Amino acid sequence: MNSPALTFSQMSLNRASSARKSNGWLLEQQNKADTVFLPVWRSLCLFEQDKLAEFTRELAITGQLIAQASNCYFLGLDGEHAVFVLDLSDLSQERLDSLLSDKYQARDFRSALPLITAKQAPILAYGRALNHWHRQCQHCGYCGEKTLSLDGGHRRKCQSESCGKEHFPRTDPVVIMLVEYQAPGEKAKCLLAQHHNIPAKVVSTLAGFVDPGESLEEAVSREVFEEAGVVVEQVTYMASQPWPFPNSLMIGFFARATSDEINIDNDEIADARWFSAEQVSTFDNWGDEGDNYQLPRKESIARYLIDSWLEKQAEKQ
Repeated sequence: MNSPALTFSQMSLNRASSARKSNGWLLEQQNKADTVFLPVWRSLCLFEQDKLAEFTRELAITGQLIAQASNCYFLGLDGEHAVFVLDLSDLSQERLDSLLSDKYQARDFRSALPLITAKQAPILAYGRALNHWHRQCQHCGYCGEKTLSLDGGHRRKCQSESCGKEHFPRTDPVVIMLVEYQAPGEKAKCLLAQHHNIPAKVVSTLAGFVDPGESLEEAVSREVFEEAGVVVEQVTYMASQPWPFPNSLMIGFFARATSDEINIDNDEIADARWFSAEQVSTFDNWGDEGDNYQLPRKESIARYLIDSWLEKQAEKQ
């Protein structure tokens, strides 16, 4: 079971996979007074001051948003009421602003996470990932014809009679690993890297996409060797986390290195070093000022793996 500390991993919705196949049932849910609609505009979500905006049919603006939405996708049932995501991405900035009153603001999902509750985070992440897939799958990958959304947004089908291929929401598996090395008679240390796509002072775990035809354990071993030149063994699964940036599943592992020799691939990472638990415990958080090393964002599984390793080392004291 995933740790409650892992953001996006505590889904509360019943996805109602059988019921959502009925167009009549979906229409009934959309018209209920207590149904919740979560609008998404491109990569932004709507907030009402300092809280996520949840729209129901009781609000006059809800009908306007539904009428202007490109699509409406069913996410699931929260108890008795349904939750949908509204795609407003085809609206211009000017049109969106004209629809919204001053009390609603479109904000970046990632930077607004502190304003989102633990229950809302996985629901909104799910909605954004599903919406992103729909916008990327408007045409069939086999024949190029347009596709049609079905099952409340959980399936698309090519509209060509000669093709008719079905397409399902895509999730990209990514392995992410905390690598440890412990020489005989010495304290353990972990391998952390500086990556090209994050701020220079941040050190994080290694990660990479799973290749076709390889197991998750093989992907861990390959990625660590490709990026840092380190051979690992004893690959142990820890936890997984949906990662809606845009649609990955982060699969977390611990791995033990056979030596502490490092030979990095500069095309993959900027730098990699071994750190003791004492050193890591002095690092700052993401976004802190100063020249000290910084740890990954608290909502990430990378941070979860590092914190779990620190706890394990503390227990050995």
